[in-house]
Amino acid sequence: MTDSPCFEPLAAGARALSLPADRFKTARLTAALLLPLSEEEASSRALLPFLLCRSCAAYPDFTSLNRRLNELYGARVSAEVTRLGETQALVLTAVSLDDRFTLDREAITAECAALLRSMLFEPALENGRFRTADVEQERRMLVERIESEINDKRRYARRRCEELTCEGEAFAVDRYGRAEQAAALTPERMTAVWRETMEQARLLLLSQSGAGAAAADAFRQGLAQVSARSPLPLKPVPAPRGKAEVRRVTERMELAQAKLVMSFITPAAESRSGAEEVAALRLMNALLGGTPHSLLFRHVREKLSLCYYCASSVDRHKGVLLVDSGVEEANAGRAEEEILRQLERVRCGDFTEEELEAARRSVVSQMATLGDLQSTLAGWYLGQANRETPLSPDGAAAQVAAVTPEQVQAAARSLRPDTVYLLAGEDSPA
Repeated sequence: MTDSPCFEPLAAGARALSLPADRFKTARLTAALLLPLSEEEASSRALLPFLLCRSCAAYPDFTSLNRRLNELYGARVSAEVTRLGETQALVLTAVSLDDRFTLDREAITAECAALLRSMLFEPALENGRFRTADVEQERRMLVERIESEINDKRRYARRRCEELTCEGEAFAVDRYGRAEQAAALTPERMTAVWRETMEQARLLLLSQSGAGAAAADAFRQGLAQVSARSPLPLKPVPAPRGKAEVRRVTERMELAQAKLVMSFITPAAESRSGAEEVAALRLMNALLGGTPHSLLFRHVREKLSLCYYCASSVDRHKGVLLVDSGVEEANAGRAEEEILRQLERVRCGDFTEEELEAARRSVVSQMATLGDLQSTLAGWYLGQANRETPLSPDGAAAQVAAVTPEQVQAAARSLRPDTVYLLAGEDSPA
């Protein structure tokens, strides 16, 4: 089945999407506030969903909120922040038992929708602002999240390469912002950010339950409470600017294994290209380094033993492909040469039918398993929040199934080397 669900308008700048949930015993509601990534506002906006998730005016403390969640058959609420190209998504999620399995068919999903709406539109304020203790605790935890990403050296190296590749562009902004910005946030500032966000953010409500209509009605009520809604436009993501020549940057930290990250830019992207080009880019990435049987894995890692891992990934919103590997610093040059050689193989069509079909099966299989978990399916559709019409996993799989070898070659040829980033140990090799 390749038919895609359709967005339903809720209000200006707000849409809902109902997804089937018959195979699950739980209902899942996901409310995402979408704003353009901004270096100045990234940290304050990143703090907001975690602050809102703590309580609401009706249940202003942990005890009363937890009691209410227990009344809703042990429902759970959570917050997260993600980046969609150059959009920052502030996400609140409620998971509960589906109404089909409650005693006397109680309307638990509608109650959870009302609670989620209250968290967003009716937060627990004290004297007109967020409570100092709440802001201080969530501020500290946000700083810890930022620092934990720095401690994950593979993640850190990938982010640094993205920053260097798209320096001066919104894509370079981290989803959590900067630690020093987060540490300076105050209750007064966060109250102003909440009001601005309710006025300016676009809203996407994903409902995975049989009560999508009730959830949509609850959020219409919440949106009606905002007197000055003026949602900011989410513009098409511009292509990376690129550089006249490849930029090389080496940074040193205390670590045992060096991280080599190479970036490539392409004009192909979801908001700028046709479906065939995006599908070809997806399949080309799988063939090059996106699967355990990819060219990079089999040749650079297994055959030549030049690295501990070697994989590629592509951001289809922006048009940036990263190849990252864990290497001995002395092998970094040879690993880079071999990575480029494998990319050239794809450009020239020097791959077998079996290799391409293995990559194709891997992508199609991945699409088929997205619906096995409500969280992964919600993530798939959240990733399409900027599209006019969402594409189902089956629809994306059908597009990949139709990609020709020549289109894979064209996708590889569209890649232009941009940045080579090496994160190495503090002591250079002898």
